[in-house]
Order: sequence, then structure tokens, then C-alpha cells
Amino acid sequence: MDDKKVQELLSLVKRNYQEIAAQFDSTRKKELWPEIREFTAEIKAGDRILDLACGNGRLIEALKEKEIYYLGVDNSSELINLAKENYPQYEFKVDDMLELDGIPDASFDYVFCLAALQHIPSRELRIKALKKMAAKLKEGGEIVISNWNLWSNKKYRPMLLKNYWLSLFKKNKFSYNDLVFPWKGVNGQELSARYYHAFTKKELKKLARVVGLKIMVLSRDKFNFWLVLKNINK
Repeated sequence: MDDKKVQELLSLVKRNYQEIAAQFDSTRKKELWPEIREFTAEIKAGDRILDLACGNGRLIEALKEKEIYYLGVDNSSELINLAKENYPQYEFKVDDMLELDGIPDASFDYVFCLAALQHIPSRELRIKALKKMAAKLKEGGEIVISNWNLWSNKKYRPMLLKNYWLSLFKKNKFSYNDLVFPWKGVNGQELSARYYHAFTKKELKKLARVVGLKIMVLSRDKFNFWLVLKNINK
């Protein structure tokens, strides 16, 4: 994928979340996935949590009974404003997970990146994002990542297979495991286009090795991939 296409997709993702912020907020107020409850269970009082691509701050539902420091970061100012309204007692800021220069390194016990790495186009930028996350961890800290399991979804698998064959004949504008499809409103109307990278378990394992983080959990269910990485290098 060339640099121009990468930048177009990054802009598409940012624009999409600005456009759907209100509906995204309203649809992300249901009960948390049980895996999130599981991966936050060991967080203890005094821990520092960095929530990347925090959206409307929903992760706090699993943390609000704990005496922790929380910082939520998102590149959508609309979503950050909604997060501040939802959880005014916590800290939020507008920033990009590919930047994070204003956040001190080695200062967090946990970094969460839920359903967000899938919106980063190109392997190079995904590695960059993971390195940015790793830099923010204290020694022994952990990164918790989720990504949609699009390959197991009957709706999207045919689209991915079509992209694969188009790629063989160089008729695909980007990687075969990349998709752009619409976000639909409550009435089924198409509101905005979204970009996704369809990860595989093997690909996630390779990314972790490149960044030099220890894999603690790598699992897959019908809806998501779950990856927990530990910083053992500092």
C-alpha cells in the first residue's frame, strides 16, 4: 500500500469517528464484554491506566470501583467531549495513538487498545503504534488489545476472499485483508465509511515479536482476537 493510500485511510477513520460520535456513544453503553472484566480484574489500587482510542470512555465501567489513575486518549475531539460528559471525574485528552509525544514514557502499568489497532493501515504503522504503546509501559506492565475477528464473520469473509483474488491480479487498491464498509445508523441508513484491517492470529504473533513484547494471552473467539503483551525489556 503506497503512502498516499495510507494517509487517505487514516483520514477516513478519523473523519468517520467524528461523524458517528453521537451514535457511537449511544451504542456503547451496553454491558461490557466479559473478557474486559477478566482482563481488568487484576488491576489494583494505585495502578496507572492508559486507554488508547478510548471512545466515549466505556472502559471506565470496569474500573470505576478501583482507586486508579486513568487517562483516556482519542483522536476524535467529538468522542473526547462525550467521554468527559460521561465520566467528568476522569482525565481525557485528544491525541493520536501514532503520536503520544505529550505522554511520559514508562509511566503506566496497563495500556488498553480495544478495537482500535484494526483501524491502522499498513504493517509499518501498526508496528509504530505498538512501539508507542510499549514505550508508555513501566517494567512489567501489560498491553491489552482487542481486534474484530472479521475472518470468522460470514458477512465479511466473502469480501476478504474477493479482495484476495483481486490482489493476485493487482486490481486491489490496498491489502487483501483490508476492508472499507459503511457504518449504518439505527434505521439501517449508511452514515459513514470505515476502514478495518482483518487480523489473523499468526499476524498478531509476528507483530508482538517485532516489538519485543512477551505474549501472555493470544486467543480468538467468534467476535474478537485478544492479545495481552508484557513489557519485560526495561
